[in-house]
Amino acid sequence: MTIDSPSPGHPFTYRFSGLTLTCNMPLSQLPALPDGSLGTEAGIHVCLSDAHDGLLPASDWFMSSSLPDGEPWLSCAKQENGYLLRFHGLADFLTDREGQHVLGQPCLGTPPETLHHLLLNQTLPLVLSLRSIQALHATAVLTPHGVCAFTGPSGAGKSTLAASFALAGYPILSDDCLVVQERQGQILAVPASPGVRLWDDVREALNSSHHPALPVAHYTSKQRLVLPDHQDFPTAPEPLARIFCLRRDDEQADRGGRIEPLSRRVAFMELLQGLFTLDITDRLVLQEQLSFLAQMVSLVPVRLLKLPNDLSALSSVRETVLLDVAGSELGHV
Repeated sequence: MTIDSPSPGHPFTYRFSGLTLTCNMPLSQLPALPDGSLGTEAGIHVCLSDAHDGLLPASDWFMSSSLPDGEPWLSCAKQENGYLLRFHGLADFLTDREGQHVLGQPCLGTPPETLHHLLLNQTLPLVLSLRSIQALHATAVLTPHGVCAFTGPSGAGKSTLAASFALAGYPILSDDCLVVQERQGQILAVPASPGVRLWDDVREALNSSHHPALPVAHYTSKQRLVLPDHQDFPTAPEPLARIFCLRRDDEQADRGGRIEPLSRRVAFMELLQGLFTLDITDRLVLQEQLSFLAQMVSLVPVRLLKLPNDLSALSSVRETVLLDVAGSELGHV
């Protein structure tokens, strides 16, 4: 794949999960950094192509995933100097082994918004693991008591619950990818971007039509709700107060949801499924992730949160979550 690099003096510059990201194309989903702020920080350099030169040759896929209908979704292969990520029928992304440079090329018919979505929400979370950066498949909001992270399978309600918090005045820090780090015996959550992706019925139920929404990708009807304004988006890491593993409550016994504590062992296994890992054959990376995860569940309480299947109950669930997190300040963890 041959892609022209952006002009060295005029890249678009953004903040992404604590890193400086430069790209040859504008990425409206990310908070922009002012001119001259690039400095010497080792960031991620992205170059996206608008050409369709054909797919990169690849063999020996070491990781593949499929959609629920069995159609192939993502395949990863090792190249001489890095890794190839192929989103079948959509785009190819090539990254070096250090996770410092990413090249992207769309397939014929893939629009720019889809290419950007695949870069920011699918490719970069995996690339972070090449830099020994730990990232969870989680959506997070900032509360007065610290950051709440919501994990769970697709469709569990992570983005919906986070949007409810955002519309009540609590900033969204990430949607589906949350970078976490340890500093002086504390786990911190690193802000990523202020957007959240929602289905139309959820947006209507949350009465969010007066807020701007943009298409996510051409293959989904989800739209990206942008909250808050980029200029007010938090940039510094914040203490991670709670992790909630979401499940649907078929019994719906409690309108405010039900919270149950999880043992460290169960919490470890729950969160293990949500770690972003590109090279699943790299033992050193896997050892680092397991060690960090063990440390995280020893420092951050992890709860099971059972959600009622009722969008009108979101405000009650929000209050239940806030009360639980406030308990940590009183010593009830």
